[in-house]
Amino acid sequence: MSLIAGSWGPVLSGGLVRLQPIDPRLARAMLAGAPDSDLVWEQGFPMAPVLGIARKIAAATEPLGPFLAYAIVRQADGRAIGDAGFHGPPSAEGELELGYAMVPAARRQGFAREAAELLIAWARSQPGVRAITARVEPGNTASERLLDHLGFVGEGEREGMQRFILRTPA
Repeated sequence: MSLIAGSWGPVLSGGLVRLQPIDPRLARAMLAGAPDSDLVWEQGFPMAPVLGIARKIAAATEPLGPFLAYAIVRQADGRAIGDAGFHGPPSAEGELELGYAMVPAARRQGFAREAAELLIAWARSQPGVRAITARVEPGNTASERLLDHLGFVGEGEREGMQRFILRTPA
C-alpha cells in the first residue's frame, strides 16, 4: 500500500473491518458528538481517549501523517466501532506504539485483532520501523491475550502499565 504525499494515512481493509484515517472532518464530528452522513457510529463511539488526538487533528492545517489515528469500521454494517492507530511516527530507534479501543458492543468478536493485524502489516512495510510496542493496564487480560496472539512479548511494567514489544523481521 502506498501513500499519497500529504495524506492522513491509508484505508486498510480486512474481512471484518476497515480502518479509515481520522481526518479533520471526522475529528470535528467526533468532537461534536454527532456522526456525519459518511460514517454511522455504534453506540459508545467515539470513546474518550481518542478525543484528545481528535482535537489536534481538527485543528491541523495539513495532514499529520499516517502514524496516527484510524476509525475501526465494521464491514458488515459500516458502523464505526472503535479506534486504533499509533502514538506518532517511529522513534529514532524505529519503535512505534500501537493502541486500540472498541465500544463495548463490539468487543470479543475479532474486530480489534483484525484492526491490529492490518496496522501491524502496514507498519512493517514502512521504512525505518523496527519494532511495535503496546502498553496495557494491569489486569486487562483481553488485551494481553490479543497481544500474545499477535506475537508481542512482555517487557515488564513501566509507569504502571504492562509493556509489550513486537520486533519486525530483519
